[in-house]
Formats: sequence, C-alpha cells, structure tokens
Amino acid sequence: MLVQVSVGSERTSYAVSADAHLSSTIQPAPTKELGPNEILFHVGDPRDCLYRVESGSICIYEPHLEWGHAVIDFAFPGDFVGLGFLKNQTSTARAMMKTHVARLPIALMDSLVAGDPKAEAKLAQAIEKEFELHRTSLVEAGRHNPVERVAALLLALSQINRHEGRDPNVIAASWHCGLVAAQLELSIDDLAQMLLDLEALGLIEACPVSASTQGLRIKDHNRLEGIAAGGRSNVFVGGSASDRARLAFH
Repeated sequence: MLVQVSVGSERTSYAVSADAHLSSTIQPAPTKELGPNEILFHVGDPRDCLYRVESGSICIYEPHLEWGHAVIDFAFPGDFVGLGFLKNQTSTARAMMKTHVARLPIALMDSLVAGDPKAEAKLAQAIEKEFELHRTSLVEAGRHNPVERVAALLLALSQINRHEGRDPNVIAASWHCGLVAAQLELSIDDLAQMLLDLEALGLIEACPVSASTQGLRIKDHNRLEGIAAGGRSNVFVGGSASDRARLAFH
C-alpha cells in the first residue's frame, strides 16, 4: 500500500509493508521525477531500491547491439519497476513521458508485491529470467577455468545463507549427487577435483551438516573471492527471492 502526504512543496510517499498492522512501521519513500526519455536505471546499475510508478509510464527493455533494444514490458501507475533477486539491474528502464516514481526499500520487495497477483507474477518472471542469466554467466565466464565458477557458486550459496540467517560458512548442497555438477556443466569427477583443489589451497574443508549429509565449510572468503573474480558477474540480493536459486542448486 502507498500513502502520499505533502510536506511544503515536496511530495513524499510512504510504503507500508503487508504486515504493517503487526509492526506499525512506515518506511519513507521519496519520489523521483523523470522527464520524457529520461533513464531511471541502466543494465548493470546497482539494484539498491525498488520503484513504484505513481504517474506517467516506464518502458523496460534490454539493449542489443544487433537491433538496438528489445522491449520487455511497460509499467504504468501502480506497477513496480526493478523487480528481481540479483545485485545489479538486468534491464534498462526509461520514462516514456513525464513520470513520477517512488523509491521503496529493496528489503520490502516481497511484502509489497504480496497479495497483488500482477506484481507477484512479474516478480516470479524476473526471478526465473535472472536465475537463468546468472547460471549462464557463471558457466560462460568460467568455461576456460572451471574452478572459477565452482568458487563463484560457493560464494553465491554462502551469501544466500547469510541473508536467510544460516551460517554463511557452511554449504549444505549435495555435491556428489550430480545435480550441482550438471548445473555447472562439469562431470561429477571434474567437480570433485575442483573441490579437492580448493581444499588443498586451504579455502574449504568437508564438514557434517547432519547425521547423513556431508557439506562444505568455507575457510577463507577473501581468497575464494579472488579465485571467483573472473567467473562471477552478479550475486544475490537475498530474501525469499533467492529461494528459487538456492533450491535449484540442492
């Protein structure tokens, strides 16, 4: 729900989360005015907030060198812009006319779209698209050095754990079942060798996560980041939007 009040000549919006009746917390969300054809954000810009169109309209598209750009969607008053789970924007948003948008906290994404079938559907589509983009990026960037994409995956799963309140150093994925290897386009033997290489470098170690499950513990995040630098173009923002990415690797 969005409530507007006037303070002098400045317009301010307040985003109230779906469980506001429990916490009675109101988050201030100042508005931004865009002129016709003005860019709201570019591909690759940090996803540091969520936008809601209050007036006007927004065109959302992906740039393509071959044919200019491909339009993905249009957003009108009441629609959210910038939905997704990756740290950076994967599309460009441009105002089609004079437009006002409200800047909303990214942490409220799930509660803001909850109960709105249209917004929920667009969030689900964004998650699906960005997950595939992220997986493809990991594979392509690390194709000539597969240990890079293994390190990148470990760090991505670690960050998901952190956002979901679990130990970020313990990764409980089923590393020997073949699913993780398939996601990274590696054989089980090759994945096992990559993990042994990382263990030999002192970056990870095997650890039990349950009576029947063996996981991995990250011992040196900084050095793992250095190895993954060439194979990781984006990371997860967190929250429930990351659940699908987490489940895909389990």
